[in-house]
Amino acid sequence: MNDAAPAPTPAPRRARLRAGKVLDDIEKAGGRLVSVLDGLDTSNDSARMVVAMLAELARSESNNLGTRVGHAKRYLRSKGQWIGGQPPYGLLIDAQTKKLVHDPEHAVYARLIADEALAGTSLVKIARLLNEYEILSPRGGQWNAASIMQLLRSPAFAGLMPETESVETDDGERKYTGRVFPYRDPETLDTVEIGEGIITVGEREQIIRTLESRTFVHAGKRRPKPEGTALLTGLVFCAVPGCGRRMHRVGGSYQCMARRAGNQCIGASALAEAVDQYVTEQFLTKLPALEPDDPLLVAIADRWVHRVDPETFAKRDALTAEIQDEEARLADLEDARYVRGEFSGAAAVERYNRLSERLRGRIEGLRADLYKLPMPSVDVSPMLDGLTLREAWADATNEDRRSRLSLAIDRVEVSKGVRGQRIIPEQRIEIHWARLAETDTAAAPVGSALV
Repeated sequence: MNDAAPAPTPAPRRARLRAGKVLDDIEKAGGRLVSVLDGLDTSNDSARMVVAMLAELARSESNNLGTRVGHAKRYLRSKGQWIGGQPPYGLLIDAQTKKLVHDPEHAVYARLIADEALAGTSLVKIARLLNEYEILSPRGGQWNAASIMQLLRSPAFAGLMPETESVETDDGERKYTGRVFPYRDPETLDTVEIGEGIITVGEREQIIRTLESRTFVHAGKRRPKPEGTALLTGLVFCAVPGCGRRMHRVGGSYQCMARRAGNQCIGASALAEAVDQYVTEQFLTKLPALEPDDPLLVAIADRWVHRVDPETFAKRDALTAEIQDEEARLADLEDARYVRGEFSGAAAVERYNRLSERLRGRIEGLRADLYKLPMPSVDVSPMLDGLTLREAWADATNEDRRSRLSLAIDRVEVSKGVRGQRIIPEQRIEIHWARLAETDTAAAPVGSALV
């Protein structure tokens, strides 16, 4: 038995098969295709063959047109010129250079959107602010969170050449996914600037990180995370073996969401007031007892400094991610040269040497830029003073308290209790205190975030 996969059907034959199927469907419906201009009638077999050939010629011309358009777009991209379409809000296309320039009428509002996003303002609040002052969207209507999200994520908003992702379908055609990312020159592997941007590349990275931190992926799409009002929302989890799902406050108790959704979990549940009081007291008594070099205090300081100076860390993370990308490209290039044998001949080897040298130089430059960035610091001494800590806790809002707890606590697990019995926190509640991530340890010296 031959288990080899069947050879793919050639494109011309696929086109003729598709045309033949359409003609069969017309014939089954009791109709026929007639071209008065060409004198064709598909009730005649010879006419059917001519129609199939014309379909193939049309497909071939479409492919040729797509190739010519692709060549033209690559040429314009190599020159850093806009290749068509509406530029992002706040930007215009210079008629002579075909590059992005600031729109004198709308650039100030575009920068306002960017500043609000960098300050952590929600997209809904930004949209309300714009609509309140009757600032029209690019299409002349009102703003919404989706339009602002699309604007902030656009590479062109940061002055980078955009490219829309495409995938190959089962029939060999190309289909655009709608995902837009910065275009990279195939020769240099660098992103291509296309003129002025409303924001910098570093600011774009920071905004994207902020947006992704507020969402979660479900069914391939990012959806907003619900904002809870309970003290331990996002921190409390079901400790029933095999579950581990989040718990939410329902009425006066924290309840396992898996149980409420009908999943196979016996469902942990605990009086919210008792859980909140226990976790709060543990937090307020544990921190003042910490030594300056305690790993928990180092982890708290690391998380805190990420919050007070997110732009610097966004730049550090962006540089680190870019270094990893360039190293992956270098590894793939070396595989192509030494494993797959794609560079054969003197000219190809010279091109490989040029590309690899450029990549290594870029990696060294990025590492130097990363080394030059300052490592911010914070003063954690108020958290070590029990009286100051309790006074600050008493004056804080529930949201502020939850934010401070998340500096020191990764998760709070609540186990299943016995119905009718009073909760004993020490027996049913386990607090997982914060730990410094391995990547953070490698990126910065331990204690560098402390003052």
